[in-house]
Amino acid sequence: MTLSTNTERMADGSSRDQGLGLRSTLGQVTKKRPRRLGQWVATMLFVLVVVLGLVTLFQSQSDRVEVLVVTNPVAAGQVIDKDDVRPAQVAGVDGAVHASDIESIVGKRAAAGLVDGQVLTDAALSEEEVPADGERLVAIRLDKGRVPGGLIAGDLVDVLAAPPEGDPGTKAELEAPKVLATGARVDSVGKTPEGAVVVTVLVEDGLADVIAAHSAAGQVTIVQAPLSGEE
Repeated sequence: MTLSTNTERMADGSSRDQGLGLRSTLGQVTKKRPRRLGQWVATMLFVLVVVLGLVTLFQSQSDRVEVLVVTNPVAAGQVIDKDDVRPAQVAGVDGAVHASDIESIVGKRAAAGLVDGQVLTDAALSEEEVPADGERLVAIRLDKGRVPGGLIAGDLVDVLAAPPEGDPGTKAELEAPKVLATGARVDSVGKTPEGAVVVTVLVEDGLADVIAAHSAAGQVTIVQAPLSGEE
């Protein structure tokens, strides 16, 4: 009787110990699971960010095409030669001449003045002599913020002298800027691979040199001319 009772007590104690051990083990697993879950989620988010970055990079590279870019300034009406252009990878330039079409542009004339770094487009080429007597085309290189939005060929603009980028200028220069030309007709609008805008305008012969000099020094800007100034 006593032996049986002791045996039963020992069995009950062992069962309790096993139960406590099982609950302790389950508690440890429960405590560790959220930490592992968080690590798994962080890993998946990292992988997702990397994949999205690679996809974006691939798409931006796939949008780039090899086109022709001007290497030497070409005056309006001047015949274009192979040495005046070079291939470059760019994206988002409508009407750009593909590098493989270089033979087709040799011998054509520049419809407007072309500047170094400008992407060559079909609109910039002509087989006719330009401009007319007493007029000259001037290419003006402008940084972002110095060009009216939506400017297109045929628009009229006023060309103003302005302090170069980074120079605040004097009060007199800002309140009464020097007018280099009024009612100049836009012949074409292009851009360089660096993002600068090249606006070619048709002006009187006597104004061309001054505007070109201001453009080379980065001291020029343009504004849309009033509608009343149209001819």
